[in-house]
Amino acid sequence: MKPILLIDKWLERISGWMLVSLLGIMIVMAFGQVILRNFFESSIEWGDIFLRHLVLWVGYFGAVIATGEGRHLRIEFVSKLVPERPRKIFFVITSLFAAAICYLLMQAAISFVQLEIESGSKLILDLSSWYFIIIIPVGYAMLSFRFLVRALNWSVEMIKGNWNTEEAKH
Repeated sequence: MKPILLIDKWLERISGWMLVSLLGIMIVMAFGQVILRNFFESSIEWGDIFLRHLVLWVGYFGAVIATGEGRHLRIEFVSKLVPERPRKIFFVITSLFAAAICYLLMQAAISFVQLEIESGSKLILDLSSWYFIIIIPVGYAMLSFRFLVRALNWSVEMIKGNWNTEEAKH
């Protein structure tokens, strides 16, 4: 289990650095576009498209971090209705379900990227469009992995008998 947790920790660390870097690029680029438009009546032609794709990348890296911290979007009303012991099992099942859904979405995204590669379409600066959307399957793969790690970690803690649902959320 330790090697998996180590990979998970590194994945979170890399995602954090990517998130900070991409947000920095977005802020500089958006500010530069505003300055160019307001003071020089020009802009970087491909800037807005590039910023839109950076939003996609930031979203996936943010989701990877949120999933690892248990701060992702979820429906909690069921977990508040059931007692403590079944709630533990519920957390494991929902994490496994989320991992499976992310895996299926990753498979669909791989097909989408393959279609983009085959089409040979270019987006900006004569770069292939698939360079910008490769984050979709990669993002879902990372999310699936993190959900699996959470389910495994909770299962191990539950077997040990020292697992608390409040602690597992963080």
